[in-house]
Formats: sequence, C-alpha cells, structure tokens
Amino acid sequence: PSSNLHTPDASIFDLPHGPITSCKYNNCHSEGGSTMNSQTKFKKGDIFFRQGDDSDRVLRIHSGELEVIRENGNVSVVLGHVREGEWLGEMGVIEERPRSATARATSDGSVEVLTAQAFLDQVSHDPALARDLILRLSIRLRKVEDRIVASAALDGETGSTASPSITLIPQTDKLRAQIGSAHIKVSSLPFVIGRVPAADEAPPPRQPDLLVKDWEPFRLSRDHFMIASRDGRLIISDLGSTLGTVVNGVPIGWDFMRDSAPLHRGENRIVAGGQGSPFEFLISVN
Repeated sequence: PSSNLHTPDASIFDLPHGPITSCKYNNCHSEGGSTMNSQTKFKKGDIFFRQGDDSDRVLRIHSGELEVIRENGNVSVVLGHVREGEWLGEMGVIEERPRSATARATSDGSVEVLTAQAFLDQVSHDPALARDLILRLSIRLRKVEDRIVASAALDGETGSTASPSITLIPQTDKLRAQIGSAHIKVSSLPFVIGRVPAADEAPPPRQPDLLVKDWEPFRLSRDHFMIASRDGRLIISDLGSTLGTVVNGVPIGWDFMRDSAPLHRGENRIVAGGQGSPFEFLISVN
C-alpha cells in the first residue's frame, strides 16, 4: 500500500543544496565559487525525492540500487530499478515538470548529485548525452498515434524480406483468462498492445492490435507499448504509459533513461504496468 512510503524509517535523503565540498569525480567543476556536483553515500531505505516534488536535481548512480515507485490509486507500484551508471530525474529537469514518481534506495550505495544547471552544463559538453536527450524529447513530444505512424513508415522503408517470426504468449492466469492460452502470431509491425477504454474514456485514435481489459486502478494504459522495427532491429517501445514497461528486466518509459529496448532472438519477457502486474508476456523471436 501507499502508506509504505510514509513510515518513519523511510527517511528523506538530504540532497545537497548549498556549496558542496565532497566532489571527487572528473566531471565536477565550480562556477561562481560553488561546487556543482557531488558524490554522496546513501543507506537502504533513503528516499531521494517523492512523486510531486519539484525537479531540481539529477542523480547518477555510482553504486547500489534505487527503485522507482508510482502512486497508482491507493497502491504503490514499483516501476523498475536504476543501477550503477544510470541517470535518474534528468527528463523532469529538462521538461521542467514535477517528479512523476518516488525514488527510494533498495541498498546502500553512492550517487552523484547534480543541480539542474550543472546537469545542463554537462549536456552542453557531452554530444552523446545531448543527442540522446534530444531524441527522447522529440519522441515524447509526438502524440502516441504519430509515434505509431512514424514507426510504421520506418518499418516500410527497411524493405526487409527476411522478417523473423514473432509470437506473443500470455504468462499469467489473468491474462490467459482474457485472451486465451494460444500463441498469438504477430504478422505485421508495428504491433500495439493496450487497454480497453473505460466508459468515461475516449478510445485511442488508433485501436491497438491487442486489446486487454483492466480494472481500476489501471496497470495497463490504453496505448501501452508496441513491438516495432528500428534500423533493422526489433524493439519494444513504451508509448508514454502511466506505469512503464519492463523488457528482459530493463525498465523503459517516462521515468527511466530510455523509452525503448531491443528484443533478442529466442524468448523475451515483457511486463506492462510495473512489478507484480498481471500483464506479463513472453515474446518469442525466431
């Protein structure tokens, strides 16, 4: 339940706001006499920020692990985990929007803390990071239907005749009760999986190829994720869903470093809607 995030032992981690003197990494620098970056240790259970907070810091994990949690109705849903070498909170700073989820440590570790300005300064000196952020922003600014149409156009341009065989297999009893236990052949791309709209919701502009029922609090979004082809590779792309998608253990979506992840040959496990979601699929690529 959501009360788990508000117990006395779930202490708020004290992010540095003033001059920082413990900076150790090569990227640390000063401007106006104030250190901009810091490596700081944390303890299991520390909360870095809560859903709804201002986005005024960016984190880069150096060791340990954080879990990303979204309040969904009266339930706290773990969307995924952020580990060594990964950024957290960068898109909130870029887009100047409140935190869309809570970040809590699941182990002891250390994190580099950057002010918003320090992160933007780093982006201006790192072409690869800047290119990645620009790409993600351009994708997010598109409406969902435009993303799907663009993916279809790209797939058509590849002209690949050696298309792999793609099979979708439900992995939970709840999912099998809805769509049956038979394997679903994916005959064309993009292939979109989404939720049947509630009575008071408008239908999505493009009806998903696979519609699944869900009940409040919804784990599945109306347009949740799609199987698509990009640069000759099969990918899963999260379509801006509320609770994100996990591809072979890697979380993607609004709260994470990436919005898509590759599918490999053989079996791939996809979970839509956070940890413990009944919407778990096995996608077989042969």
